[in-house]
Amino acid sequence: MIKSKNQYLSLFLLIFGIIFLHSCEGKGNSQSETLTGVWISKGENLSALQSGLIDSIKIIFYRNNEFEEYIFMKEIDPAFYEGIYRVTYPSPGFYQWLTLMYHDGRVIEGLFHYLLGDYVTIETDLVQTVPDLGYLPPDLQRGVGSSSLGPANVQIYVKIHD
Repeated sequence: MIKSKNQYLSLFLLIFGIIFLHSCEGKGNSQSETLTGVWISKGENLSALQSGLIDSIKIIFYRNNEFEEYIFMKEIDPAFYEGIYRVTYPSPGFYQWLTLMYHDGRVIEGLFHYLLGDYVTIETDLVQTVPDLGYLPPDLQRGVGSSSLGPANVQIYVKIHD
């Protein structure tokens, strides 16, 4: 009887493992289906480095890997940027890598992950790498907040619309 239970448990774990690995396939260099939609960062969710002039940031990720970014500032007209994004899954784990390639030639990249809570939110640590400003992107093993800009660069976005 015990041998039979162990066989069932082994079979269950094998099937679960196959399903888990299959669900991860094909996500190597594509967009994240859950990233598409409208995201807002404002107030306490803005990074400490963003405080001051910036009131809020809105990013719209489209299914065709294009994005639009609106930066709303106090007493200044909003800034608008657009480009192409890519999400990669560097290894099985908690974090995903986001690369934003702006049409003006800038590249911003770094880690993000989804947070548990009442709303769909992501926590990011993104650094401009092109043109090189001398900042290092976050380290996958150390996670969000490990870029050379440190925890002050961590920002949270709340999904407001799919």
